[in-house]
Amino acid sequence: MNVLVTLKPEHYEVSHHAFGVLAEIDWTQKRVIRTLRIPSASFRCGEAFMGPLTGGVCHIGKRVFVAFWNFILEVDYDRFEIVNAVSSPWMADLHGIATDGHYLWVTSTAIEALLCLSAESLETLWRWGPDEKILAYGIPSTWMRWLGRLRKQRVPPSPQARFQEKNEYRHLHKGRSMWHRHHLNDVTWYEGKLYLDTKGWFDGGSSSVICLDPESRQADFFVQPGGFKGMHDGEFVGGRFYVTESEGNSVAWREPDGTICSRSVQPAPRFIRGLCYTGQSFLIGSTRLRRTHDSTEIIEYDMNFENILGQMDLGFFYPMEQGAAIHALARSPGG
Repeated sequence: MNVLVTLKPEHYEVSHHAFGVLAEIDWTQKRVIRTLRIPSASFRCGEAFMGPLTGGVCHIGKRVFVAFWNFILEVDYDRFEIVNAVSSPWMADLHGIATDGHYLWVTSTAIEALLCLSAESLETLWRWGPDEKILAYGIPSTWMRWLGRLRKQRVPPSPQARFQEKNEYRHLHKGRSMWHRHHLNDVTWYEGKLYLDTKGWFDGGSSSVICLDPESRQADFFVQPGGFKGMHDGEFVGGRFYVTESEGNSVAWREPDGTICSRSVQPAPRFIRGLCYTGQSFLIGSTRLRRTHDSTEIIEYDMNFENILGQMDLGFFYPMEQGAAIHALARSPGG
């Protein structure tokens, strides 16, 4: 089976090795078939930021789409070359990306929004968030309100902060955004619905999953805040919704009846991000913690996440002192 993986430097606010990576891996042989480097400027200035932060990946046939900070890349799979790049004022720290074959959906984390694009024209069609009522659910803790007053941008003065449709947000870092409250992270399309996960809830470690109807834009909680711990990825398998829990060094899932289960994975401690179902096992991304010299690997687990079936070190994409971070895994068009 062939797998697409996106990587970025773990320590990215430096001037060297400022590139993201899209790689295709033959998982059976545990070898890299081909690599595409995506160069990027890397700087921070006031509230503005730019970095080689590669995000999610999906594909429609031989068209591969990669979310990258404030634009979306289209890659021709056969040639493994970039053939197009699109951006819009609402694209700010893009994370997850998904498709149903007709539309692309991407999470714009710095402004707490989901964007819908036409897969044909790549035009942005609509935006959901950050002023949706469900995203105002709950009350920030006292210390978050105090911190917001100091920063004057992190916590909005009201649950629905005014969002200017024509403003420019591509420069905005989530750490200086007044709309960044829940870290809207990944998006999964399944049976006509979109499932949005949050890494945190009002900057806490608890996560939620929001089910969004793309036609009516009706949103409801699929998993209430607190159900998961710092989640990233989402994938439906056999009626279960599986996620990675970066804050818990674990993988978790929601049973069809709503029961939440979690399973710690080894080795620990690691930053667990990147999930791919192979048909009989799961691949997860296991990234070293910041400023450590541990390995960064793709690890294959059995369906119960009890036994390791195989693993592959991917740390060689960047110097050891800089480190490699896995963001997303997906089956490739050829695999």
